[in-house]
Amino acid sequence: MAEEQVTKTQHIWCSAVITKKMEDVLVGFICNQAQSSVGVSEYIIYLSTLGGSPFCAVNLYSFIKSIPQKTTVYNMGNVFSAGVPFFLGFQNRIGVPDCSFMIHQTTLPRTALPEQFNVFDIDTQKESLLSTDEKTQNIIQKETANKGTKNLTLATIKKAFQNTTTYTATEAKKYGLIDKIELPKLPEAGVIYLTDQYLATLPG
Repeated sequence: MAEEQVTKTQHIWCSAVITKKMEDVLVGFICNQAQSSVGVSEYIIYLSTLGGSPFCAVNLYSFIKSIPQKTTVYNMGNVFSAGVPFFLGFQNRIGVPDCSFMIHQTTLPRTALPEQFNVFDIDTQKESLLSTDEKTQNIIQKETANKGTKNLTLATIKKAFQNTTTYTATEAKKYGLIDKIELPKLPEAGVIYLTDQYLATLPG
């Protein structure tokens, strides 16, 4: 007789900067669970992040959209910059009272350019920045369309990027970034903590 699979809801507290390591750890954890005897029916992520790598954020958006489980995310206070497209990948999006979202133009660290660089290197990075901006803006427009009481047009989003714009919880609900404003109740046990401090203990 086949072993009956146990199903559960997996809660993940995520208060980490979005980096390649953070992406790999989260993706690896969810993929490993898919191969275990414990079947997860829903992932609930409690997210608070100041941003990070926009490239990893787009990857995480696509990953969350592709998994078969039900997905829910809470903005636990601040979801800024690269955290926004990651947040928008979830099916159910909730914000706690007084949470906020911030969007701005894509930035790169100075180390993205070599010590000695030419016009070609600058143009390459410029195209990368513009492309990532466009991807993120399209995600925001698509994932908020017809979800709030007022739609965000691409022109509005582009202007918000240029001006570095912060949305309050009430504004986020109006524009469709979140479905509702609600304070969650974390379970007493079984929460996985993905924090900067934990990631620092891992190799790589």
